[in-house]
Amino acid sequence: MLHTGQLEQYFYSGCVDKFCPAGKFCYERLGPCENPPCRPILMCLPNEVNGCRGHDCPFGEVCVERVQPCIGKSCRKIAICAKAGTCDAFVCPPSQKCVENPKPKCVKHVPTVSSVIGEAHLSGNHSVLLS
Repeated sequence: MLHTGQLEQYFYSGCVDKFCPAGKFCYERLGPCENPPCRPILMCLPNEVNGCRGHDCPFGEVCVERVQPCIGKSCRKIAICAKAGTCDAFVCPPSQKCVENPKPKCVKHVPTVSSVIGEAHLSGNHSVLLS
């Protein structure tokens, strides 16, 4: 049984710990390897190809950027198309979530332990264990 910290060391932390120079962002590319799970190839790409820049959406949808966690300002932005006027097209600040009542708006949200750790459970010393 692995503890959360051991799992990260066992596999990888990806772009979370990767620094890219100004004007670039970290991108993870999966390549072929002989014995999965495989570490991704980390690359610094120009900001011109990050997020919604150059990403077209169908009529009636808008492009929304979801930021992957990383250090500095070199974070990758995942571009998705979402129907305008819905929570999918709305980005809330941290500690808030979107609710549609009837229009989307951000409300304060304090997650519970079970919603954060999912199927994992707390051991006697309160470190997260993965089943």
